[in-house]
Amino acid sequence: MHRALLHELQRQVGYPSVTVLVNTTPGEWFDTATRGTIDRLIDDADRRLQGDVDDDVRLHVLDALRRLRDEEETAIGGDAIALCASPTYHAAVRLGRPVVERVVVDETFATRDLVADLHRTATFRVITVSEHVVRMLYGNERRLAESVDDQWPLLREADQSVASWTRAVVHALRAEQRRHPVPTVVAGVERSVRRALGSAELDAIGVVPGNHDRSGWSELHRAAWPLVAEWVEGQQLKALGRLDAARSQRRYAAGVDEVWTMAMEGRLELVVVEDSYAVAAKVLDRHLQPTEQVEDPDVVDDVVDEIIEAVMRHGGGAVIVPDGQLADHDRIAAVARY
Repeated sequence: MHRALLHELQRQVGYPSVTVLVNTTPGEWFDTATRGTIDRLIDDADRRLQGDVDDDVRLHVLDALRRLRDEEETAIGGDAIALCASPTYHAAVRLGRPVVERVVVDETFATRDLVADLHRTATFRVITVSEHVVRMLYGNERRLAESVDDQWPLLREADQSVASWTRAVVHALRAEQRRHPVPTVVAGVERSVRRALGSAELDAIGVVPGNHDRSGWSELHRAAWPLVAEWVEGQQLKALGRLDAARSQRRYAAGVDEVWTMAMEGRLELVVVEDSYAVAAKVLDRHLQPTEQVEDPDVVDDVVDEIIEAVMRHGGGAVIVPDGQLADHDRIAAVARY
């Protein structure tokens, strides 16, 4: 999961937007049980859409979900997968953390688990830089894998000058950062690292010293993950500190009803929510009425997901923290713009 894909999914608005969330076995294809769960949830979506939308729309969305299932069936899996389909858009997203298996039907895709995946499993990049080779790897808490394609690894030509090589490296790293703006750990000797950090405008969160042209993926993951974990914890602590400051400045909101109202108005610059917190509710007179009747047409499956999407759609941020961290904030709190 990376920010560019998350933002693309959150820009999609249209009913019905169906999200199927299923746990998978890391490193394996779909087994019989996984496929059975996906099929059951697609059938649930079918049942919920019957009589709610035109049959042509219903069948178009269901067909898109089944195509995604078939396309992803023989791909190496992570811990979970999200299949997203609407009348105008469809995408599959591999996740690095387990989910509560379910189907969500709404006007937007259910990106709550995707946001959590981004912030908790910390999708990150490792770049190994040297005088002759630049490697690009992406990973999360569990693993790291190298990008190998027409561009990566980047290899210096025999007659290429130092200046020309440096420009090529900087250009490639800038382009990669624009495509996938994720936290970056740079591995390499001091001189090479200094050139990359000084010119490529990377979101660098740490450095692994030494030459790593031949370092294995596991070795690089062991070296980089503590830096990433420290960064994740720092982001969470920073978010909690911003909540405390906002409270004293009267720019603070807490509780799902108050936070939801302000999020819909575009007034929040940051929302912080506990990992497992979810609320199904009806919206009555601009206020929330929690309910257990999740499948009713006028019920929002998860208003916490709606809040996160609204805040990020208006240019704000979202941070997911472990359960219990917001016990004094009613499990969800926010920093207001004004």
